[in-house]
Amino acid sequence: LSSLLAGILLFAGAVGVPSAANAATSDGGVAWTVQTADNANGTARPNFSYDADPGAVISDTMLVVNTGTVALPLSVYAADAFTAPSGEIDVLVDGTPNVDSGTWVSLSPSSVDLAPGQQAEIAFTISVPADARPGDHSAGIVTSLVSSDASQSLSVDRRLGTRVNVRVAGELAPAAVVSAVATGYVPSWNPFTPGTLTVQYALENSGNTRLTGIEAIAASGPAGLFGATASGTQLKEVIPGSTIDVRSEVPVLSLGWLSGSVTVSPEGVGLGAGSVAPISVDFSTVAVPWSLYALLLVAAGIVLAVVLLIRRSERRRTPGVTDAAEAGR
Repeated sequence: LSSLLAGILLFAGAVGVPSAANAATSDGGVAWTVQTADNANGTARPNFSYDADPGAVISDTMLVVNTGTVALPLSVYAADAFTAPSGEIDVLVDGTPNVDSGTWVSLSPSSVDLAPGQQAEIAFTISVPADARPGDHSAGIVTSLVSSDASQSLSVDRRLGTRVNVRVAGELAPAAVVSAVATGYVPSWNPFTPGTLTVQYALENSGNTRLTGIEAIAASGPAGLFGATASGTQLKEVIPGSTIDVRSEVPVLSLGWLSGSVTVSPEGVGLGAGSVAPISVDFSTVAVPWSLYALLLVAAGIVLAVVLLIRRSERRRTPGVTDAAEAGR
């Protein structure tokens, strides 16, 4: 029985990634980079990004460099891109049928053998269908190195790619759906400090542009007691048709019950993509502050004990009370 592990998959042009993506491992000196070529389409580009009309044909080039110390037999292919539930950009694995812009890309060559220090140019053409849907279409051009360990019946696929974003002319309609809101509460061991409210939900990009957004969460106890807010959180980019899972934490005091709302203000990525009206979903949850309850219980016990001691002491000091009590037994 053999298994396949997907290795490193990076995309130049993702947030915080420079124009040249690179992959390296500590075994055998395997390392290479991919980057956009400087040409009429642009220079020092973080990724391949185009504005195109339906029916347009675009030609461009990707550079692959072996920066390691061993020869690299790399396969090269195009694949549809999507946003994984974790929020990371990924592409379909080789062999999985493309249904969108991955089918628009043809490239040559489809494989390269690079000696250490050698560079190769991968020319590709994007043929936008005449009936292409307006809006953003995302793909990736991927270089892949598959290595096997016969002793463990294990194959490792190291993939390194560059994103391809094509915005097809037409009406841009960003849209989003927030669903599956779930909450939980973890009290603090210290009854005088806030516990942690966890809010989880799914954010779906149901429009035709890449999408991000700003998150705001408000929560409070009954009658608005101990209100707390967390706002300004920037959500990750979501490709059209993808859904991400979002998990946020808010420190808040509780007396046993919390209610509030999570509000997402979606915004299209890129010039002219537009924004979406804020989406707000209410929630409520049991939020038992066990340490506070335990403290109150101990305090109540101490108060009761003190009251009983005082009453007993008063009976002993009052003439006739103790004797009457004893006679009644």
